[in-house]
Amino acid sequence: MNQSPTPKAALREEMRHRLRELTAEDRQSFSEEICERVLGLSQWLEAQNVVLFSPLPSEPIITPLKLDCDARKVSAFIIPQTARTDTEMHLPETIDFILVPGLAFSKDRHRLGRGGGFFDRLLAGRAKDAFKLGVGFSFQLLDTVPTEAHDILMDAIVTD
Repeated sequence: MNQSPTPKAALREEMRHRLRELTAEDRQSFSEEICERVLGLSQWLEAQNVVLFSPLPSEPIITPLKLDCDARKVSAFIIPQTARTDTEMHLPETIDFILVPGLAFSKDRHRLGRGGGFFDRLLAGRAKDAFKLGVGFSFQLLDTVPTEAHDILMDAIVTD
């Protein structure tokens, strides 16, 4: 019997397809716009312990944000692509700001992740008091995304 995919699975597949269609040039220019917007946020400017992610080839390039942390002597911690639990990383006790990738975001600040639950666990645990900023490309911002009780709401979302 053929089962149709869940709404989350179907949307994940659609967004992966759209991300694969993104050219390297568009990814670069859209990423620059995203970084410029993040750099202007008061929450970014005030944060002392920042958690960033090591972007997958389909995610925004956030190198300017790491360089800004270095220039301002802000502690920046990078989540590796292979991370599965926050105990694998040496994160600070206090996290002021966390940058969160996603496959899609909704206008009411929900996030659709890749399905592993890593970021949801981190955001509900060690980073629960941090400013949670979802980042993605403008086509990843939708009216709604399927949600579940354990999904963590972003404080804000930035796109190009």
